[in-house]
Amino acid sequence: MKYKVFGKTKIKVSKVGLGFWQIGSTSWKGDVNKAKEIVKQALDSGINFFDTAEIYGNGKSERSLGNALKDLNALDSSFVATKVGGFRPSEYFIEKGIRRSIENLGFKPHLLQLHWPPPMWIPLCSTIKGLEKMIDKGYVDFIGVSNFPGKLLNEALNCTSKHEIISNQIEYNLAYRVPEIDVFPIAKKENVEIIAYSPLAKGALAGALNPYSLAQKSDKKFNIIKNDNELISALNKISQKRNYTWSQISLKWIINNNALPIPGTRNKNRVIEYANSSEIELSEDELSLLNNVSNKYVNMWGNKYNNLGSIRYVPCLLQYIGIKLAGGA
Repeated sequence: MKYKVFGKTKIKVSKVGLGFWQIGSTSWKGDVNKAKEIVKQALDSGINFFDTAEIYGNGKSERSLGNALKDLNALDSSFVATKVGGFRPSEYFIEKGIRRSIENLGFKPHLLQLHWPPPMWIPLCSTIKGLEKMIDKGYVDFIGVSNFPGKLLNEALNCTSKHEIISNQIEYNLAYRVPEIDVFPIAKKENVEIIAYSPLAKGALAGALNPYSLAQKSDKKFNIIKNDNELISALNKISQKRNYTWSQISLKWIINNNALPIPGTRNKNRVIEYANSSEIELSEDELSLLNNVSNKYVNMWGNKYNNLGSIRYVPCLLQYIGIKLAGGA
């Protein structure tokens, strides 16, 4: 496993992390009982970056990750990131969220991210300053955001007065490259770490082209990829030549674009495959091939990042109630 300095911090993290949405999630039906074996395999493979969120399974993901890391005595050797929902618009509500996350995890996480921007009518700086206060109060070491388009990321960066935003977690993969338009330029300029969720497009870029979960069946990108013969052909060509898996090729492409992919899994054996992606090499010709066949995905989905953008028109209370009734995400 290769490592990198995480954004503006001096902390070294693995170039591939592990996302914990699938474990405990209502969308994936992930088995929380497998959490410990998955985390152990990750640690044995050199992965030390773990990401979760309060809404994943309504706390089940945080609890399963926290219990696994404690049982494995791996707290000192791991970097844990969690997220509070965008329905927490102020210091008071953010504090309620992080206190709950700490209770779920059983320890203080390193990074607290706002899962999506607050509703349109709430002053962004009020929310960002609330995040800052969580560092002052000793709940976390660092703060970040998630699903922030370039314009809002720039605004958020200008809101801080004492502590800096160190990361933006966004969807990014070979079949969803719109962040390159508006998010990447600002992140590069301000040294904001890009954490790439859904780096394998819910398994489609790993070769799992037959959807079996609600998360896959409801994803437009998944269904487009499975019919993209040009992209599939390129992945197959490199895979056959190099004896790399699709997952490894797709993750390495993201690493080469200076982002930190956090694939998820319900199978510990996939973790080894993910970890090894940081060690493989892709030639300039192979990278050019991947860029060329996926170039259409730079602006296929619009000219700016807009994931979860529609939720910003929903009042915080309705967001919270909806997620609670659904049992989390």
